[in-house]
Amino acid sequence: MNIGGFLKQSFVDFPANISAVIFTNGCNFDCWYCHNKGLLSLNNKPKYNFDEIYQFLESRKNFLDGVVISGGEPTLQKDLEEVIDKIKELGLKVKLDTNGTNPSMLQKLLPKLDYV
Repeated sequence: MNIGGFLKQSFVDFPANISAVIFTNGCNFDCWYCHNKGLLSLNNKPKYNFDEIYQFLESRKNFLDGVVISGGEPTLQKDLEEVIDKIKELGLKVKLDTNGTNPSMLQKLLPKLDYV
């Protein structure tokens, strides 16, 4: 997964849950109001390795309620489902922030998601 940002804890991104937030690189839009313009290109070099983030999540699974996967547009990531599965194995909830332009991917992921 091409990860452009990581927030270790948030009290506002996942309603009623303490969460970590993963920001993916790449988006199929270029909205003038986007607060994550630096994440638009899929060609951005990843700033974080998911294995390192996974180790952090594993060490904090008793403190965190869930993980938000945001972007950019996360449904552009080919390994998104695999990442969600790994997070769910830790017993954490998953929220997906998406612009909804990849409905086939979203339909496939919906049974695994706790919030969209």
